[in-house]
Amino acid sequence: MLKKIRKSKKTEKVIEGMLFIVAAIIALMFLFPMVYTVISSLKPLEDITSVPMRWIPREIRLRNFIEPFIEKNFGIYFFNSALVTTTVTFLSLFFCSLAGYSLTKFDYKGKNFFFILVLMTMMVPIEITIVPLAIIVRKLGWMNSYPGLIVPVAITPFGIFWMRQFMITIPKDYAEAGRIDGLSEFGIFMKLILPLCKPALGALAIFTFMGNWNSLIWPLIVASKDQYRTITVGLVAFEGEFFTPYNHLFAMSVVAVLPTLVIFLILRTKLIKGLAMVGIKG
Repeated sequence: MLKKIRKSKKTEKVIEGMLFIVAAIIALMFLFPMVYTVISSLKPLEDITSVPMRWIPREIRLRNFIEPFIEKNFGIYFFNSALVTTTVTFLSLFFCSLAGYSLTKFDYKGKNFFFILVLMTMMVPIEITIVPLAIIVRKLGWMNSYPGLIVPVAITPFGIFWMRQFMITIPKDYAEAGRIDGLSEFGIFMKLILPLCKPALGALAIFTFMGNWNSLIWPLIVASKDQYRTITVGLVAFEGEFFTPYNHLFAMSVVAVLPTLVIFLILRTKLIKGLAMVGIKG
């Protein structure tokens, strides 16, 4: 019996070791492009294009991070991305929370049908809706404008689903107590329900911010003028027909990643709590 137990323990250790090696290889595969991008952002252009590849740069070129803001319009691109993404995030948190509150704390005809429609739209690929959405935006005169970049993506089916799933775990007694105290429905929502949703709001904020900051297809369609381009569209436009300054391109790629990294580090605890607390009840 002892021999069998020892053999089983050895087998478990071997399996754990193999799984660790596989996980380490996968992690390195994901980390390699990131490390290469960061190192290349500090190189002169000739070091990037040299053969064989030079890992350690001959000089640290911090000007790669400054010149695109001076010579190109990356200051405008960065501002546009920050403005659009921040606005979309706040609008999504507010309106998706309102929708979740309506779907969980009120009883009315068609509520379940509306929620099913929300679930159905989550299954529709964005490529199917992007053409009719672009036609609507064009007819509204929102092409090359901030409303065109913000309004169509401000409310998402996933955001409604996420907040509904969290709010359904909050007892209706809170809302009833607020009504007894004379609070309006909006007051109940803002003062009682919304403060209890901080974990879900934090997680949704990360998802929304990262998704919109990294968005390329929609800004590429709506913003053809340089003054409304976001940083992702600016990176695509950076590639020239005959020449591409890869040192600047890598540097701006690092700059483009920093805001999402900072937001994740700030709200990571909210993300973990939100993922843990959002159930599948309902």
